[in-house]
Amino acid sequence: MNIRRNNSTKAKIIYSAAVIAAGLLLGYIAKATDSVNIIGDITTEFGIWVFLSALASVYSSKPIYAAINVTLFFLAMLCSYYIYGQLALGFFPKAYFLGWLAVAFISSVYGYIVWFSKEKGIISIIAGSIPVSVLFALGYPAFYTQKITLYVTLAFGVILNIILPSNKKQKLIVFICSVIFAFIICTFHILNYLPF
Repeated sequence: MNIRRNNSTKAKIIYSAAVIAAGLLLGYIAKATDSVNIIGDITTEFGIWVFLSALASVYSSKPIYAAINVTLFFLAMLCSYYIYGQLALGFFPKAYFLGWLAVAFISSVYGYIVWFSKEKGIISIIAGSIPVSVLFALGYPAFYTQKITLYVTLAFGVILNIILPSNKKQKLIVFICSVIFAFIICTFHILNYLPF
């Protein structure tokens, strides 16, 4: 079944429910493994959330549902993460939570745009380059820090570069554009505006 072409209400509800369930589970895992070496390091890196939300977006049936599903994913993840933190650890950083809540709602735009990465043409190239370039920008310090989690982030970028574009030519173009965009992101410290 091609979910992108399945417009039945049942399929949309099931997919959104799965996205929410994944967000809840992963939010719990992220908080529960905060102090567990590699797993905790990976789940607290921003790269995994860029990667997973891109997948939630691209397999939605329409762009508007991609926007909704990515927002639902982040909201579920945040609720699970911070509720677990409050109940189990008595810790709730309100300012940090509000910052990520803003990111969750802004992510709807990200989800809408990334959906087009599976289509064809210049729009799909730009749409596909956004998450890949962010992952490359986040992960490139691995080459001088040798940090394993940053190599994982780079791997997420490569995986998206393989999954998102619809053909080999677009994969190559998306890769080149992503490297250029990553350089721009790093040069102007764009990611410093996020609350992590």
